[in-house]
This record gives sequence, structure tokens and C-alpha cells, in this order.
Amino acid sequence: MFTTNHFIWIAICVVFVVTLLVVSIKCKFSFKVATYIVCGISLASELCKIFTHMTEAKSSGMVLEAGALPLHLCSLLIFVFFYLAFAKNEEIKNKVLSFVVPISIAGGVLAILMATSGVDFAEPYSYQCFVYHAGILWYALYLICSKQVDLGLKAYIRNLCILMFLVVIMLWVNSALQSYDVNFFFLVRPPVKNLPILNLNHGWYVYFITVLLCGLLLLTIIHLPSIITHIVQKYKQNKQLKGTE
Repeated sequence: MFTTNHFIWIAICVVFVVTLLVVSIKCKFSFKVATYIVCGISLASELCKIFTHMTEAKSSGMVLEAGALPLHLCSLLIFVFFYLAFAKNEEIKNKVLSFVVPISIAGGVLAILMATSGVDFAEPYSYQCFVYHAGILWYALYLICSKQVDLGLKAYIRNLCILMFLVVIMLWVNSALQSYDVNFFFLVRPPVKNLPILNLNHGWYVYFITVLLCGLLLLTIIHLPSIITHIVQKYKQNKQLKGTE
């Protein structure tokens, strides 16, 4: 699964994320500045993907390959980043952020490790994939480090509901576009071959349930520190209140 090129890409992504994280924390980037940066990375990534995935139309001209549509979970975040850059309603924005952060962490790390777009340094879509996912990973980590996001129990439950809703939608989308052999959210088949857990060795239904369980596990791991912190804080507050009575 891992090749020399892949390890080099992972190292590049680590350096990219760490460097940008250190700079953003030391320079105290505002929320808007950080969001503008991730919007810029997203826009450059999407333009690169569009122009490298054009194919001939049946009649004449060129069209974008169906598989390159921004309907994967990480790709959908592009629209969310631009919403966050200009949103005025703080309550809605905070709820959106609580969804963006865990998805960016899980999606960014998995995409970098699985390298679904390849690791060839001569191909532009390799750069697009790795730089974009490193960018959204940095954005999520920066928001956590700067304490600008709430990942408590309410956010956890809300995110689970949103993800299940999106899974159902993408089951329909993959079915509607099956003639184009799309695989959004990797619900049709594994993202890459020969994965130890995510494979079709025991049939699609087992694979589908495994995908859902892996998503649940990752989301829980990301939210768990905040949930535990909130529980401890509430316990201490209740203890203080009882002490003053």
C-alpha cells in the first residue's frame, strides 16, 4: 500500500500542516484570515481537479468526469468553507464549524494515508489531493488549538445525524450515476484495493456496515476529549454549587 513516493508525500503533508499551524498560532490568525486561506486552497484544488478531469462529451466539446464532481465528503466542505467566510449568523456558523472540524481531521488524515488519487509527482491531481487534504487538516487543527470550535456531546449527536443523512443521499446519488461508475463517500466499493478491513471479501453489506462503524469510531475519537472535558467541568460546577449550599 505504501510506496517511497507515498512516504514522501506524507512527509510533505506533515511539514506543510505543522509549518502552517505554527505560523498561524504565532501570528494569531483571525478566524476570517484562516478561513480565507482554506478557501484559497480549496479553490485552487477544485480548479486543478476540473481542468485535469475533463473528458470528451458524447456529441462534441468537453465535460467534467462524473467521478470528479465535488460530492465526496471532503469535497463538499469546499462549499462550507466559502459559507463560513461570509456567514453572519454566529450560532449557525458555530454549528457548522463543529461539523467541519471532525470531518476535516478524519477525511484529511485518511485521504493522505490512502492516497486515492495516486502518488505520481508528474501528475497534477496528486498535488491537488495531498495539498487540499493537508490544508483542511491544518484548518481543523488550528480551530481546535485556538479554541474556536465546540466538539461537545450535542455537536457529536448532531454530526452523527448529519452524516447518516448524507450517507442516504449518496446511496441515491451513486445509484442514479451508476452508469458513470462513481463511488462517492466510497459506499459502492473500497477506496483502494487490498485494505485489511474495508474490502468486499465478505460481501457488500458487511463492507457497508464496516464503513459506517469506522466512521462512527473516528467521529467518537475526535469528539471524545471535548465530551469528557465538558462532563468533568459540569461535575466540578455541580460540586461547587453543592458546597455553597
